[in-house]
Amino acid sequence: MPMCTPRSLALGLLLLAPCCARPAVYHVAQNHPAASDDNLGTADSPWKTVARAAQVAEAGDRVVIHEGLYREWAEPRNSGRPGAPIVYEGAEGQTVVMTGADVLTDWQRVPGDPAIYRIPWAARFIINTVDGKPIYHHPADDEHLRSGRAEQLIVDGKVWDSPQLVLSLDALEPGTFFPDVEHDTLYLRLPDDSDPNAHAIEGCTRGMIFGTDPWRRPEGFDHVWVRGLTFRYGATFAQRPAVWLLGKHNLVEDCVIEWMCGGGVGVGPEGGVLRRCVIRNCGHVGGAATGTRFLNEDCLWEGNSRKPISRGWDAGGVKICRSHHGAFERCTFRNNGGPGLWFDIDDADVVVRNCLFEGNEQHGIFIEISRDIYVTNNAFFRNGVRAEGLGGWSVAGLTLAESRSCVVAHNLFVGNKDGIALREQGPRYLDTPDLGDVPFRNVGHVISDNISALNQGYQLGLWYDAAFFGMHPGEREKHQSEEEFAATVQAEQPDRWFDPLQQGLLIDRNLYWAAEGQKLVLYGCPWRVRSREFADLPTFADATGF
Repeated sequence: MPMCTPRSLALGLLLLAPCCARPAVYHVAQNHPAASDDNLGTADSPWKTVARAAQVAEAGDRVVIHEGLYREWAEPRNSGRPGAPIVYEGAEGQTVVMTGADVLTDWQRVPGDPAIYRIPWAARFIINTVDGKPIYHHPADDEHLRSGRAEQLIVDGKVWDSPQLVLSLDALEPGTFFPDVEHDTLYLRLPDDSDPNAHAIEGCTRGMIFGTDPWRRPEGFDHVWVRGLTFRYGATFAQRPAVWLLGKHNLVEDCVIEWMCGGGVGVGPEGGVLRRCVIRNCGHVGGAATGTRFLNEDCLWEGNSRKPISRGWDAGGVKICRSHHGAFERCTFRNNGGPGLWFDIDDADVVVRNCLFEGNEQHGIFIEISRDIYVTNNAFFRNGVRAEGLGGWSVAGLTLAESRSCVVAHNLFVGNKDGIALREQGPRYLDTPDLGDVPFRNVGHVISDNISALNQGYQLGLWYDAAFFGMHPGEREKHQSEEEFAATVQAEQPDRWFDPLQQGLLIDRNLYWAAEGQKLVLYGCPWRVRSREFADLPTFADATGF
């Protein structure tokens, strides 16, 4: 029989220790009189910062965060495991806020008039460097010199960012501020020229509040759950969340994400869950769980994309790209700038079910260059009514744009700009990981059993800006006649010539109700000669074959 020596026994116990160690419960309580990051993190001897807990917690551990306003960034060092996540949660019944802003005091008046005040300001938010020059705004074009920046102040509880931010000392007017990054100085002029030392002034100094990003840690962390916290005032750019659970099988639950300068929250790119969260008033897109095998349920997106960042580039309550196999269940998208929910660039196999889309600036849902999106049992009210001019063409409760094989069924559309719309500017070619190079255009959709009633434009709008309906105004100088144009396109660019009736579309069993004297259906964009409007379905069917 082999003998067990003290050395081998010690080695065996050492190897077993990590597997047998009991999960720990740590406490963070900044208001506790004995709180210190030098403590053990127990209920009686808690840590002062969430960041301290984030450096210690391991798989299976739970971090309970007690009442307080935590001005910090916490980046989890470790990952959990399947069945043993690391949980960060607010203490039951307590209000826990993590913020990217700090209190700004000791303002000094600049000599002379007007009443301009200043303080040292070391924060620099740089999105990129081009030819050795730092770029302070995203997107990096002149249109977004102000709205694309990450600086944000909170003045007596009111958020100031792009409307109040100016780019020179000479531009300071009442109710504005100037972050002079070249001289590490922040200038402020209040609306009534009063002394800011008599007011509550905060400035956003952190672009990340919880989590990490792919430039710092490409793999992120896995199996981390966050519950019951409020996150606000992050100095974020567009497309950069302040709360970013980057990795696999992470979860954000029962949280509030609000008033970020740019992006709000991101969970993914694999197995992410966003549940019962409120994402509101972020300067850019609110954010979501995205990537692959993701779930968003029982969440509210409200008032996001409040800054004037280009609606044609990236905007909305949520915009997702190249995300597959996911769902939005029982969610609300209300009063967001741009669309409520935007699928753009090869999103596939995503379900949107039992959701409400209300009062969004543009579409309730915009499905663009995507496939196999299933939209069922949702309600759409008053979306797109703020979209103006030709820039609002094809805006509707729901718009399918150059997409494939989507299902839109059992939905209610009332009071939107249009009810249901199909926009066609295809084909738009896209290299996909599973199908190769695909010519995206509206093919194979099933649109059935919906109610589209009392929408402001058309109850069904087929906004086909396509050669089949004749020349675009910009092509009329190139061709002698419509007949010559049609022959040329069919001979030289046959992929541009397609009859909507031949694209495998099923539009059936829908109920349409227009106001008296209002046209029911649009067939083709009005600036093309073969476009027509129809006041009733029999006439539309007889004329088109649908």
